[in-house]
Amino acid sequence: MKKMLAILLALVLAVGMTTVAVAEGGGKVINVMLGGGTPLSIDPALNSASIGSNTIRSAFNGLMGFHLDENGEPVMKPELAESYEISEDGLTYTFVLREGLKWSDGSDFAASELVAGWNRAASADLGADYGFLFDVISRNEDGTLAIDVDDAARTIVVHMPNPCAYFLDLCAFPVFYAVKADLADNEGIWATNPETYIGTGPFRMTKYAVDDVISFEKNPYYWNADAVKLDGVNFYLSEDNVAILTAYENDTVQYIQSIDPTEFDRLNATYPGELEYYITQGTYYILFNVYKDLSPAGKQLSVQEQSKARFALGQMVNRNELVTYVTKGGQEPATGFFPAGLADGLNDDVRSAEGYGAWYTDTDELSDVNPDFTVDQVEALQTLIDLGYAYEGSIEDGDIMFTDFPSIEFAFNNSGANALIIQYVQETWNRVGIPSTINTEAWATLQTKLKEGDAEAARMGWVSDFNDVVNFLEIFISNSGNNYPRLGREIGTYTRNSEVTADAGIGAYWGENGDQTWAEAYDAVVDQVKAATDPAERAALAAQAENVLMATGGVAPLYFYTTPQMLKPAVHDVIRLATGDVIWNYAYMD
Repeated sequence: MKKMLAILLALVLAVGMTTVAVAEGGGKVINVMLGGGTPLSIDPALNSASIGSNTIRSAFNGLMGFHLDENGEPVMKPELAESYEISEDGLTYTFVLREGLKWSDGSDFAASELVAGWNRAASADLGADYGFLFDVISRNEDGTLAIDVDDAARTIVVHMPNPCAYFLDLCAFPVFYAVKADLADNEGIWATNPETYIGTGPFRMTKYAVDDVISFEKNPYYWNADAVKLDGVNFYLSEDNVAILTAYENDTVQYIQSIDPTEFDRLNATYPGELEYYITQGTYYILFNVYKDLSPAGKQLSVQEQSKARFALGQMVNRNELVTYVTKGGQEPATGFFPAGLADGLNDDVRSAEGYGAWYTDTDELSDVNPDFTVDQVEALQTLIDLGYAYEGSIEDGDIMFTDFPSIEFAFNNSGANALIIQYVQETWNRVGIPSTINTEAWATLQTKLKEGDAEAARMGWVSDFNDVVNFLEIFISNSGNNYPRLGREIGTYTRNSEVTADAGIGAYWGENGDQTWAEAYDAVVDQVKAATDPAERAALAAQAENVLMATGGVAPLYFYTTPQMLKPAVHDVIRLATGDVIWNYAYMD
């Protein structure tokens, strides 16, 4: 294992250099490189990626927003709203908007326009990945959201079927931002044109150039424009770690994410205090398409048996070794899908709470059977043997090699440590004869592939939008556009399935006894979590839902996030959230 790791860490990735233009505006313009390339969409309703969210927050805002308190910590406060009230039963929220609000083109802003934007984001016609978030709001008979609006009084009254403890958090999340619905098309093309990308945020778009830059200037019509010190923000678009770091080191940009871990030691020595591993509430994981048939040659496994095979593949990865020697950014090895520090309404940290499972408990403990393997790895290997995969050698002698495991096609975007992580996973499997191929994709291309269901396996991460278990559970409900393992979803464009796996996502293969549809086994439990008012009952249901998810093997959590990032010492008052988002509203430079 150590020899394999040494080989992996010695790999040098061949990447090209890109030229980064120097922005106009002098010292009052911040230049940023987040990594990840051109976002698939920066339509607040259609975006579901961190890089898109970071960009959107510069031009748009919602009823609630983030500021820094006296200690420099992010705090949520009313933004477009001047004030709000919550009814005693928690079912009605009344917002009063600030007087004199305007769009970034100078036109007057009306409360009804925000509601129209919400109805667009929630509509089946749009089909937004995050559309299900509006399910916390009641519906009228015509399917529109049950919201009373009075433009003259500047009031918005939201009605709910159940109390929602995180609704104010949703009001500070981009999909709930104010959008001019009459300018927005369903494809998100409007969001690439400065003339139609009209928002209510501190900046307004001046340029959109694919794989180059998205530029913003100060919005003079922002309600709090006097507090905005920057003249603009440029988001440079690149997936090239070398180019990103070079731009930072030659002072072309002031802030970067997406840093190759092999550079960490040098950067800490060269720029003391500038490299930070920012604690981020999220989980980095491998996803497996449940329509991919993992049966060995000459033997057909049932859908339920293939779930065990997928779980074994994830169990084989030594997570402690991964974060210590590969990612090296202070990440915590994952023991489940919920990240450390996530709350459920009863517990502040579900990972350390009673009732929640742990799936990779012995990931770094050497096995008595053979100390070349960990306890988890031996258990995973035995699972594959019991499922009937052919092999040579033995676990005891450390030379076991499976001979009939089907090859897995891995897709990933080359950003940050992704390449090293996927190569490490590939070498872990290759060591025991499990073949895989790696395809590097542009981030926008990979997102499209995942949405269409045409990826067999991929790296993915989920960083919380708000601090509650439901945010992680809702990823995998049947109607979630982010449900890339296709649990509860039709097969999509994937064509390499077998007859047995042709209905793997929608058939009755899930739940404790393996005889429920995904809607019965999982969606129903998540609905109960959302409706529960008793904290203890809610926590038990959340743990049950995670158990169902992990049993599918559709996701293999690797570690809990940090976000390695570098910020020039001259830049101050940047708002950095545990969600991974970075907000430049009130930042300034010496």
